[in-house]
Amino acid sequence: MQLILLSGGSGKRLWPLSNDARSKQFLPLLKSPAGGMESMIQRVVRQIRDSSLDVELTFATNAVQRDSIINQLGDGLGIVTEPQRRDTFPAIALACSYLSMEKHCSDDEVVVVMPCDVFTEDGYFSTIGRMAQAVSEDLADIVLMGISPDCPSEKFGYIVPECEGEVMRVLRFTEKPSLDKATMLIGQGALWNGGVFSFRLGYLRKLVDRYVQAESFSELRGRYGEFPKISFDYEVVEKAESVAVVRYEGV
Repeated sequence: MQLILLSGGSGKRLWPLSNDARSKQFLPLLKSPAGGMESMIQRVVRQIRDSSLDVELTFATNAVQRDSIINQLGDGLGIVTEPQRRDTFPAIALACSYLSMEKHCSDDEVVVVMPCDVFTEDGYFSTIGRMAQAVSEDLADIVLMGISPDCPSEKFGYIVPECEGEVMRVLRFTEKPSLDKATMLIGQGALWNGGVFSFRLGYLRKLVDRYVQAESFSELRGRYGEFPKISFDYEVVEKAESVAVVRYEGV
């Protein structure tokens, strides 16, 4: 399984500690089990390595943050840098093209995409494993992580599943509703959209070809501006014919 970690935000909520060059995921603000302090990105990678997931890691980031990733995690990881910021669909498309064209991963390879700055529990990663398993069993083209909400919130997008189960077909999405609408959605069994996606590499590669047909990764990266500047949710997930969700009970 290939795991793509998205690292591109500027972390303005922690300004002036964080900025474009020193985003919040790189600040050593968390206590490490080994003693001392660690950053969010170091914590997430440690949790992944301590989990039962058999994965190879690739970071989708920008040129400003590339050195910070290497400084904190070493240079043995795959790192794909955007030539320019164009939102999550182009960033994920570029990273998947790297896996296909540079690492020569099979179209059948299962890919999971997640943010690198989550502060979460170990069960988060076992949920990722269940998502990948659902894709490998061809239960859906795209499998999402849905977080069980503990209160109505206007800050999250909501996923409305068809019914209860281990892997649930998605009926519809609602983006950041009012508190009253959020309360109604939770009553219907809706989940928070966790921003974690799983799919086969070949599924995304076909979408990439609709926009840029390149002979090499360097050519594709040079034509990066031809991708639409749009989120992965809007461009891919909400247009997909077969989408399922796996519930995560933690935070």
